[in-house]
Amino acid sequence: MALDRYEWLGRLAARVPDDALVMSTYIGAVSFEWADLTDEHPRTAHLGQMGDVIGMAVGLALALPHRLIVALDGDGSVLMELGQLVAMGQTRPENLVVWVVDNGCYESIGWNTDGPRPTATAASADLAAMAAASGVPHTATVETDTELDAQLDAAFGGEGGCRFVCVRTTPGHAKVAPRQTDGFEDKYRFVRHVERTEGRSILHLAEQDRQLMADPDSH
Repeated sequence: MALDRYEWLGRLAARVPDDALVMSTYIGAVSFEWADLTDEHPRTAHLGQMGDVIGMAVGLALALPHRLIVALDGDGSVLMELGQLVAMGQTRPENLVVWVVDNGCYESIGWNTDGPRPTATAASADLAAMAAASGVPHTATVETDTELDAQLDAAFGGEGGCRFVCVRTTPGHAKVAPRQTDGFEDKYRFVRHVERTEGRSILHLAEQDRQLMADPDSH
């Protein structure tokens, strides 16, 4: 069995706490659907490179151990850089939950004359098993509504812990509008949100700009 992506992403969006931060793949309809469901909330960083979402989420979770970090990635992206699972399993951030949209195909970038090319998960590859073998303490593959509810409760209902949840998803996407922002705008919007909610400065003026403003007559 498999779940409808827009529907299960909506259930996930409804459970993510207000103060959590989200690292999402920018590739294809996952980003469009998540943005539509969350009204482009600035707490989500949309990352445009395949193979970097989990790694970036691990780093953010380690940097902000007091905040819940939610990662949202696709099966093709995870397969592109399996070393991320090793990093996740070695560091085991207790505040990190990874959700993988696994539709078994490269639906956004891998079309040929027969339709989207299948990913390795359409055959024998098991991402949750790979995560478990890498040392991630809590892993699961979800195929039904009941299993999804159990994982949502475990992740957000008090049990917590470092988690990797692979959700088997049917191909196809909802009819939502494409996003109108690019990676540059996403980056600054997300970082400003972190600065505001953490009460700290992250982005800084370049050193030459600091010197210029400190002593404008010296140049």
